[in-house]
This record gives sequence, C-alpha cells and structure tokens, in this order.
Amino acid sequence: MLEWFILILVFYSLYIIMKKPATTPKKPEPKTEPLAAPAASPVTPAAPKATTKKSSPAPKKPQATPSKPAPTKPELAIPERIGLTAGSIWHSLAENGATPVAKLIRELPEEEKIIQRSIGWLAQEGKITLTTVARAETIALKD
Repeated sequence: MLEWFILILVFYSLYIIMKKPATTPKKPEPKTEPLAAPAASPVTPAAPKATTKKSSPAPKKPQATPSKPAPTKPELAIPERIGLTAGSIWHSLAENGATPVAKLIRELPEEEKIIQRSIGWLAQEGKITLTTVARAETIALKD
C-alpha cells in the first residue's frame, strides 16, 4: 500500500511540474504613433494677416519604419543537397580528373558531411573509384 502511495505521489508531482500554465504571458507590443495627415487650413487671400508671435514648431521625430525581414532562400532537403553536391563533384572530376577527397572538401561550398554522403552515393551507383595511397583518398570517375 505504501508503495502505491509513493508511486502516485511521484506521478502527481511530475504532473504538476510538467503541466502548462492556464494562461500564457503576452509580450508587450511596442507603441507606435499613428500616422496623421496634416490638417489643411483654409486660405483666404482677401483677409488681412494678423501678426502674432508663433512659437517654433516642435522638432519632428524621425518615424521608425518597421524593417521587413530580408527574403530568405528556402532550405533544401538533405537528399536534394546530396544530389546537387554529387553533381558538383561529378563536374569537378570531369574537369580536373582524379582529385583527393580533402581537396574536394576544401573547394566545394557544401558541408563536409554532405560531400561525404554525395561521394557515397556516387560510389554506390558505381560512377566513381576510390583509391587510398599513403592515407590520402583519391576519387576519380570510372571509365
């Protein structure tokens, strides 16, 4: 009986700790002043102007325009990135011939893990040969 009580107490305390609050705190919104169009005053040319001292107008505050986020390039899925990188490797090997893998990793703009997966994809399809000479892996197109 005591074991059940302890077990229930543990689960209840986990429930209390993990449950979401009933209300979520709201972030205060920044106050923005509404844009007001200047009021047009009627001008009557025949009326004589009365000279009154006018105070200088209040200095205008530059209005902060909300900056639009720069359009971001949509992220490609990993299989698409691997396929595109495999194409880049293929063209590089066609132009330069046999190339060390370390040189490909330095020259290509993609991450190393994507380059390694692309090499694996090309090897799985039987399009390249990998040779290791003195701990340096060299990759070349199959004839």
